[in-house]
Amino acid sequence: MKKLKSFFLTLFLLFALVPAFSQDEPVRTNVLRINDYTDSISSAEERSLHNRTMILVNKYGFDMPVCIKETCDLSITHYADWFYSDNQFGYGPNKSGLLLMVITENEQLYLKGFGSGEEIFTDEQKNALINLIRTMRENGSGWLEIVSSYVDSVAETLSVNGELLAKYADQVVEGKPKRNLPSWYPEDVNAFVDFNDYRASRVIDDAFIFSEEQIAEMKQKIKKIQDEYGIDLVIFTDKSSYGFDHGIYAADFHQFCGYGFGDDFTGSVLMICMEEGNRGWWTAATGKVQEVYTEKVINAIDDNLEPYMVAGNYGEGVLNYIDDIYELYKVPDWYPKNNEEFVPFKAANKSRVVDQVGVFTKKEIQTLTERADELSKKYDTDFLILTMDKTIRGGTLSDYGRDYAKYNGYGVGDNNDACIFVIQKSPDGKLDWGVTSTVSEDQRKCYTEKNFYHLYLNARSKMEKGKCFSAAKKVMRLAGGMYKHGYVLWVYWGIAIGFGILVGLFFAFAKYCFDDSCMSNSKRATEARSYYVEGSLVFSRSEDRKIDSYVSKDRVYRESSSRSYSSSSSSGRSTYRSSYKSSGGRSYSGGGRKF
Repeated sequence: MKKLKSFFLTLFLLFALVPAFSQDEPVRTNVLRINDYTDSISSAEERSLHNRTMILVNKYGFDMPVCIKETCDLSITHYADWFYSDNQFGYGPNKSGLLLMVITENEQLYLKGFGSGEEIFTDEQKNALINLIRTMRENGSGWLEIVSSYVDSVAETLSVNGELLAKYADQVVEGKPKRNLPSWYPEDVNAFVDFNDYRASRVIDDAFIFSEEQIAEMKQKIKKIQDEYGIDLVIFTDKSSYGFDHGIYAADFHQFCGYGFGDDFTGSVLMICMEEGNRGWWTAATGKVQEVYTEKVINAIDDNLEPYMVAGNYGEGVLNYIDDIYELYKVPDWYPKNNEEFVPFKAANKSRVVDQVGVFTKKEIQTLTERADELSKKYDTDFLILTMDKTIRGGTLSDYGRDYAKYNGYGVGDNNDACIFVIQKSPDGKLDWGVTSTVSEDQRKCYTEKNFYHLYLNARSKMEKGKCFSAAKKVMRLAGGMYKHGYVLWVYWGIAIGFGILVGLFFAFAKYCFDDSCMSNSKRATEARSYYVEGSLVFSRSEDRKIDSYVSKDRVYRESSSRSYSSSSSSGRSTYRSSYKSSGGRSYSGGGRKF
């Protein structure tokens, strides 16, 4: 009994001692107003500044919390709303207050008013406070001094707004109607002024689909792209597109949040929407890189991204996507700075085996070079064997092969005829391959997609075993037949057809012998009466009918402007727009898919 009394007494004391926040109280008092997660301000200094701030909070009926963080992996507007509501900040029934968010990683500052704070602190006044903080920071002031001055400045503004504060103190004031739009979306699109926010985070995960480690790695990779190429890139996820088309939503985020480098805001954004029934992603590019994002490029990067998205490996997929963008911007040394000014030429002493990634030995290169030289001279062309690393510039292996031949002086005759066997070796050791030409079927009849497809298939068994040398020899041997006869000798079909004929003849002969032994010869009718049924005016007639429709077993090939075939050909399932406008009127190109 004594133990039971002791338990209830302890429980009573606990409830008595623990400060509880009642919804009837005008403001929550048991949470710190100054929250420094970077440890720039000591705990004692935080508590002291909190006490001074609370005196002003109660005096003016207006809350003024501060949050200082090193990093933020959400849009700062999204995080500000969450931080304010989750900690139940705000004074009175309208939750009046002004929140200061500081992200020290990139010195990003954000102010947002709530309740009476929306009316009292205009954009002009918020900018004045931000400029005060920036000036003090540039002069070497610490965060304790800065926050102290900030609180005094806020109190000074409140002191001349007593009428508005009183209006919001005791009754619910009907504020601005809530918009079904993200918090970063401008109130008036027509009044929006473009700006560059170099401090903003380049990974914004508002859908919470990445781990902290993945976000950190993404930022490192993006920084590399920014430093080496001077091109911006941002990754943005959200739980909704707010009714916008994915392409418009991605472009609006990029423009209205100040992303992009330079006066033309050069850069791109990958937006991933996780809205149920509307899941998908979109790449939007603007500025100097807008023309780089062709339909082939979009299809190529989407082909690589899709398996990750479908499997739910979002972080890994985006990391791979950023690698693809890095390779996309990597311009080879031989690529002209200005395509329009390029003048075609014929190179002297050109090598017909260019092994950029080391898949052949010196002896193999010598052997392949001799055979390629023979093939080229005999059939009046340039036959090139080209190996490359992982790159998607131009969209496909075939595009890369044609570009290499064109810009390095390959090709014979007025039309610069060249045929290229391209081998791609990725950093992980994966091999892809393709066969293409610099001229079309109209200029050389044997350059059909079917022929290139057969060359590709003949190389497959060797390439899948990593035997690049054997595959190259086989492709050259069959290419010789293509030039000579106009088609690729499809050896496996010949064997299969021959075997099929032998098997067919065997079974036909066996069936004939069996039927001959089981059936007797019928006597030949010599009179028409033999076909007449006695006692009937009806003639009986039976007839065998063949199926009068035909099913083609020929493979249907996709037509393209230039004949080629490679294992990395794009599936072409992305929605693509070569040029479109954001809601703010800026021009973008890009594409994406649903999943």
